[in-house]
Amino acid sequence: MKVTGERLFLDSSAWLSYFLAENDLSRKFIEGGRYLIMTSVLSIFEIKRKMLMRNAKEPKIEGFLDFIKSRGLVIVLDEKICRNAAEVSLKRKLHTVDSLIYSSAMLSNATLVSGDNHFKGLDNVIILE
Repeated sequence: MKVTGERLFLDSSAWLSYFLAENDLSRKFIEGGRYLIMTSVLSIFEIKRKMLMRNAKEPKIEGFLDFIKSRGLVIVLDEKICRNAAEVSLKRKLHTVDSLIYSSAMLSNATLVSGDNHFKGLDNVIILE
């Protein structure tokens, strides 16, 4: 595991791993207090969708989302991220949302933390296993 700086960009799989107690590494990153944590606004969508699919109650979902916002920054998409993501998507063969999240992390000078194997082999990525 190589963390290249003090900034971590957690995708939805990293947060869900934490909320569902599936991975100790995600807990260490989130609770350690050592990193500036960032998350894409797209991950808010993905987390809420996943929790709704699991029939989670709205107060629980909102509690998760409030927790994410209290732990760090939610990064919104802008033109620079979108332009970069288009190139990354083609070059790295990533799906649209994955390329937007990866580009958001890279343009934020952060290490992406994910449980998604689509990011395996990319620079500045930690895959939760």
